[in-house]
Amino acid sequence: MPGMQPSGQTAKPVVSGLDSAGDTVGRPLVLVLDDRTDVATTLAAMCRAIGFRAEAASDGRPVRVLLERFHPDCLIVDIMMPDEDGFEALKEVATFDSRIGVLLVTGHGDTWLRMGLTLGRAQGLQLVQAAAKPVRADDIRRFLAAVTAHRAAG
Repeated sequence: MPGMQPSGQTAKPVVSGLDSAGDTVGRPLVLVLDDRTDVATTLAAMCRAIGFRAEAASDGRPVRVLLERFHPDCLIVDIMMPDEDGFEALKEVATFDSRIGVLLVTGHGDTWLRMGLTLGRAQGLQLVQAAAKPVRADDIRRFLAAVTAHRAAG
C-alpha cells in the first residue's frame, strides 16, 4: 500500500527543502523520487553532502508536477513505486526535457535496471544510469560527476 512502512505505520509524505547552509546555490539540483521517505531523504542528504542542491519527494505526486515545480538538472528515481513507477518517470522526463540526467535505482535486481536503461535510451534521454539498492555514495558521486560533465558540454 502506498506510503506504508514495514511496521504498518503510514509514512509521512515529504518534499524536503535545501539544507539551511545555503552554500549550494548555483549548483545542479537533484530531485529524488522514492516512495520510501527514509530512502528519499537519505539519497537527498547524500547529494547535499557531495555539494549539490537536492529535493526529496515521497508523496506520490505526479512526476510531471514535480518537474514543473523544481526544474531539476537530474533525478534519482526508484523503479518500483506504487503510483507512477520509474519507467513512467522516464517517459515524463523525456517529454519534459531529455537533457535531464536520470539515475534509476532498485533493490529488485539487475534485470529491472537493464530494462530501465534500455527504455530511457529509447525515450531519447541523453544521460541515464542505474544503481542497485542500497545505493552507495560512489554511485551517487559517479552519477553527479556525469551530470556536471553533461551540463558543461552543453
